[in-house]
Amino acid sequence: MASSQFFIILAILAIVTPSILATDFIVGDDKGWTNTVDYQAWAQGKLFYVGDNLVFNYPEGAHNVLKVNGTGFQECAAPAGTVALTSGQDVINLATPGRKWYICGVSKHCEVGPQKLFITVMPASFAPSPSPSTSAATTSAVNGARYGLILFWFRILVMGSSQLFIILATLAIAAPLTLATDYVVGDDKGWTTNFDYQAWARGKMFVVGDNLVFHYPEGVHNVLKVNGTGFQQCAAPASTAPLTSGHDVITLATPGRKWYICGAPNHCAVGGQKLAITVMPSSFAPSPSPLSAKYVASSPSPTSGC
Repeated sequence: MASSQFFIILAILAIVTPSILATDFIVGDDKGWTNTVDYQAWAQGKLFYVGDNLVFNYPEGAHNVLKVNGTGFQECAAPAGTVALTSGQDVINLATPGRKWYICGVSKHCEVGPQKLFITVMPASFAPSPSPSTSAATTSAVNGARYGLILFWFRILVMGSSQLFIILATLAIAAPLTLATDYVVGDDKGWTTNFDYQAWARGKMFVVGDNLVFHYPEGVHNVLKVNGTGFQQCAAPASTAPLTSGHDVITLATPGRKWYICGAPNHCAVGGQKLAITVMPSSFAPSPSPLSAKYVASSPSPTSGC
């Protein structure tokens, strides 16, 4: 009985969920798409899924929207032939998972504003939600609803099987402890200048409990945790203590956006030595060890939490 219920539930979710639970995110909320908003701060804490839409609202003729790659995002430049969206109410459907980058191509809006946005889009199977308003509070509630929907169906499934319930409960407790992944930032290049860390992060799924490992020659670089504004400006508050061991391990202890830069002179601003990632809740971990991490450390001891 439990087996047949399981497949019925999966079939229902596979057919119904993607079509009814897409979310429309108005970029910048009531501020819209402009050159005076910190869009990385706006995106912090939001979960974007395949099937969701980004809505860019702006006065027609004042701005535009260009889809670029990680390098184009860093350099505020789009390849020749890139077609700009210019309607003033551009809707972009997030049709595939992975990193997505958007900039304004008008004048110096990207460089000076900075009018640019990057997000990580998760597969639709990772619990999409009902369409919310775009306020931060509502978005948080929506993300809870996504997870709650899955729990609801699984509770129905296990209602008649105490053994299956015990197994699922055990896995829920044990999985985050046993399935953590160690990501060596930059792989064999390590933590250095003139390396595209956003391209490195593309396609990787970072989950609570995972570790970031920063390898570099001691005394040459360091690691500073900053916020979205500090990431854009390559600046950290005066009281921020850098990590300097040359083998810094940061445990991703909470979900959300995380930003890291090198505080050595001009390494961030000129050398592009900075990294931004989105950390998912441990309940979203899809597998024991993400295959996208080609280089994995051998269980170093974390030196700092994040």
